[in-house]
Amino acid sequence: MAAGMRFDVVVAGGGPAGAVTAARLAQKGRRVLVLERDAFPRFHLGESLLPESLVVLAQLGLLDEIDRRFIRKPGACFHDSDTDRMARFDFADAFAPKFPYAYQVPRDEFDELLLANAAKHGADVRHGWSVSRVRFDGTRAMGVLATDPGGTACSIDAAVVIDATGRDALTARSARTTERIANLDTTALYSQWRGVTREAGERAGDFHLVLLGDAERPAGQAEGAPLGWFWFIPFKDGRTSVGVAATRKWIQRHPGEDPPALYARAIRESPVAKRFLHGAEPLWPARATADFSFHVRDLAGDGWLAVGDAGGFIDPLFSTGAHLAIHGGFHAADAVDAALTAGDVSRARFVAWETEMRSGADVYMNLVQSFYEGVLSRILFADKPHPYVRHTITSLLAGNVFARDARWLEDARTRMSRAALAEMLAGASTAGSPA
Repeated sequence: MAAGMRFDVVVAGGGPAGAVTAARLAQKGRRVLVLERDAFPRFHLGESLLPESLVVLAQLGLLDEIDRRFIRKPGACFHDSDTDRMARFDFADAFAPKFPYAYQVPRDEFDELLLANAAKHGADVRHGWSVSRVRFDGTRAMGVLATDPGGTACSIDAAVVIDATGRDALTARSARTTERIANLDTTALYSQWRGVTREAGERAGDFHLVLLGDAERPAGQAEGAPLGWFWFIPFKDGRTSVGVAATRKWIQRHPGEDPPALYARAIRESPVAKRFLHGAEPLWPARATADFSFHVRDLAGDGWLAVGDAGGFIDPLFSTGAHLAIHGGFHAADAVDAALTAGDVSRARFVAWETEMRSGADVYMNLVQSFYEGVLSRILFADKPHPYVRHTITSLLAGNVFARDARWLEDARTRMSRAALAEMLAGASTAGSPA
């Protein structure tokens, strides 16, 4: 076994969470090693960024290049297939928007850009390296065991280990501290298309979310919990990512059907999706992946942190995966840098960061669960939404869940709890007044 390598920080995984963490630490002069299993570019879902992520990307010097390469996303549109209702949320209407737009990004190109930027800042980036486990001395992480592209096992020392292994969640799964989240077990069916209908002008980059139709619901029957939803994510080169996140209930209605058949069925059962795809052509047969949401007990310990999906995965309904990875990785790097400066990398140094990440993720988890229970989706399509509620939803869609001392965000955590949303829907509660 090869040995002798020593770094301030070793990052397992070169996706957005790992790349941003490494770039920020390298900016601060830390000696950082990134070990990425795959060769880049590589395909990945999660192609819609949120405006609040641009705050971090600007500090990493990436905004000019991102604006050159990718289409701007000024807002998000929600469509109900059964009623043909539509609701649009413009990011410029969020509370105190820092950016009134985000970007739609093919992840193969975007992730490669982020990782190259980490190397540009001075991180040592190595592809084809597989991390098998984190090495511990008692409870303290001391480095990793990894295998190089030639198959040689290597022991690498580091003061801090960053787990950015995505849903592989290396540290959590090895410690058996993951937990499935009940009722969030969708299957994603997806492809890319050319010729998909788009808005004109500045709205061409809008994100469109279309509720999956319910072909078995009798006409006139009250709408229930959504069976799933489509995403329509336009790219600058004319392609559009088109996927459907289908619930287990919907999948079980059609036993024995393969992913292309299920994908085609979902489109047939959605008048809105059919309208968007009229005259368009798929670029390859639909594929499938299970988007099982899971919770992780600990995001940090003595000498280690788990960033991005390695710290838990939330259903991609609000395009939060890349945002939580980018924000979490950047601020994890700041916490690690401060810990290294203090000569203390115990878990206590990372509690504030973990608390912040939990707080933001919990807001989204509440909204996602409310959506699948049929409460939030009805609020989204309300005929006369309360202006304060609308501004709050817009701010959440923009990714602003980490604002400090924001009255509206505290309201989002309380008055937009699942119970409060149900009350609001019944007309038993007012939404409050602008902060």
